[in-house]
Amino acid sequence: MAVGHDAGPARPFGSLHDAVHQALDGLDDIGELRRFPRQVLERLGKLGVLRERWRGDCPGDVVFGAELAETVAANAPTGIAVGVSLHTESVLSMLHRFGTTDYLAELRERALDGAAIGAVAASEPTGGSDLSAVRTVAVPDAAGWRISGRKKYVSLGAVGDFVVVLCRVADRAGKPTRRLATVVVPLAEAEVTREHEKLGTHALDTVAVAFDDVLVPHEALLGRSGLGLANISYGLTFERLAVGAQILGAVGHALSLAVEHTERRSQFGAPLRSHQHLEYRLADVLVELEVLRGAVYHTARQLVDNPLERSLVARVAAVKVHAARKAEYLVSECMQMFGGAGYLPQETPLGQIWQDVRLARIGGGTDEMMLALVAGELSGAARAYDRGVRISS
Repeated sequence: MAVGHDAGPARPFGSLHDAVHQALDGLDDIGELRRFPRQVLERLGKLGVLRERWRGDCPGDVVFGAELAETVAANAPTGIAVGVSLHTESVLSMLHRFGTTDYLAELRERALDGAAIGAVAASEPTGGSDLSAVRTVAVPDAAGWRISGRKKYVSLGAVGDFVVVLCRVADRAGKPTRRLATVVVPLAEAEVTREHEKLGTHALDTVAVAFDDVLVPHEALLGRSGLGLANISYGLTFERLAVGAQILGAVGHALSLAVEHTERRSQFGAPLRSHQHLEYRLADVLVELEVLRGAVYHTARQLVDNPLERSLVARVAAVKVHAARKAEYLVSECMQMFGGAGYLPQETPLGQIWQDVRLARIGGGTDEMMLALVAGELSGAARAYDRGVRISS
């Protein structure tokens, strides 16, 4: 089901569905891609889709961002949808809110046009989810910042132009302090040390990179020194909501294939769909999707007014973890309708969709990290407890 949204003035690209199809047009063997096709973001930029997402004041049109993530995931491999959201939600959200210098403003304009593609480098080989433990350092220099260190998971790192790097600020002698910062570094100045072979999302390149005393200008600092973790967390909030929307698109695609198959395939003298136990299992998938859709778009509308509200950040985390955990089961239910063919990757795409959505439980923050955010919002009811609870000794 489509979600209604007041888009304001007419969009220069017409319908979002048509724009996404134009961006994906001509990609050969789309299911076999092993790197992100950067022309997708270049085309979305030229069509004005990226600027539509970020029109007006920050945080822009969050609902449109969710619509974009859902639409791409419904029409392309999940890896492409994740790549689009990384640039559109994580990178551009930080450039819009914290890119206060002329240097970053010019880079933001190019990123909005799709002429410059950005990535995020936060996790390190030894740190994992503990972003406060980063060892990559930014040393102040008369000419700018000198960046040294290693990052393990940089998606879009093989095809992008620049990367937002979470660093530990050092003093002029190179001794690390407790302060963190986010600095924009040209990917041409980084060394790709490994391109990871992943279980799924093959259309999204993910690489390990090293920075060896890379010099960037003072103006490449995003926001203020010392607030690096807050900057990254801000970008991750939009990325996490996009994950929920991507799951809507991916599972919706799997469901439409499963329904079509049950109408075409006959067993025991009748179409599969005529067997109620199968049709009702598919109806259950749609029920879950509708509940998730309500949560994703309701939260998107709230983010427009309160992007930094702590309770809302936790609500986004709740939507993300719920969507991620449900996705595997829901795709599996759709796969079941194909029987043995569902397990054959050369015959149906269901197995690949199943592998792809597994990333949602890790990327943008693991289930455990999301639950930690949600747990911080747990609160008791002291007066109600005192009135209603009588535990005998």
